[in-house]
Amino acid sequence: MPSLNHIHLIAPSYPLTEQAIELTKSYFENLGMRITVPPNLLGEDLLCANKDEIRLAHLKHALNDSSADVIWLLQGGYGLTRLIHKLLPMEKPRREKLFIGCSDGTALHVFLNQFWNWQTLHGPSALTIAKQKVGIQTIEAVLHTARKGFSHYTPPTLKPFNARSREIFSLSGTLVGGNLCILQCSVGTDWQLNLSDKILFLEDVDERGYGVDRMLAHLQQANMFDDAKAIIFGDFVGGNEPDGASLVPSVIQRFAENIPLPVFSLPGCGHGDENFPLPFNIQLKFDVEANRKLKILT
Repeated sequence: MPSLNHIHLIAPSYPLTEQAIELTKSYFENLGMRITVPPNLLGEDLLCANKDEIRLAHLKHALNDSSADVIWLLQGGYGLTRLIHKLLPMEKPRREKLFIGCSDGTALHVFLNQFWNWQTLHGPSALTIAKQKVGIQTIEAVLHTARKGFSHYTPPTLKPFNARSREIFSLSGTLVGGNLCILQCSVGTDWQLNLSDKILFLEDVDERGYGVDRMLAHLQQANMFDDAKAIIFGDFVGGNEPDGASLVPSVIQRFAENIPLPVFSLPGCGHGDENFPLPFNIQLKFDVEANRKLKILT
């Protein structure tokens, strides 16, 4: 497991300001870490922080840098799904790095887990950490895991969410997944997520109930869940209806009740006020909450 000494900050997704980059760089430098930021990280583009070819070059450089320990997503949004297929012909670097990110970073998690067999950490973006937009518990957990390695990681306790999950007192397996919308985007591509005997983690932000239902139905009809071991739902933040209520908990509950897999909830992981780190592509053992009453996802 890499140590947390030399961090490459990457911006393969939404644009951000030079001030945000400097803030992030200073934050981690003050923690005693060496930071690499490409001099031309930002540029003109219709949607993203720079043109596809430049963002791809930055990403490849970070992946190939033998001195790098960590590759940390500066900010999510959109952009990585435009690049992932161009990484497929790339030769696997000799030295593994730890990728940290979430949201749009899900695409890179899938690639690194599935094609290079790298272990990655689902957690807040570097800018989110620097701005302290998540709680101190999340920040400390991410930094501790990145510094000490996954052998020092203690998985959180899961909450049972359907009848199958209420029969289980612990869950062991390899965790993969991330943002629901990005994972749906992988369907039919060369980097489509393979869930064979895997535990799937899902979260999202600003998606209304019908949108979450549509994405889950698509994945189910594409037979994505057929060989999965279990599903864990993290936080689904925002996406309220015009009256201020959210249909997402009910949508997920209906889904859980109609799928022949154990389904769990894991509050505190996702786009909320906390985003506790989750190691991907590593064998984990989760305890399941002893209370056997069905939990409503919040």
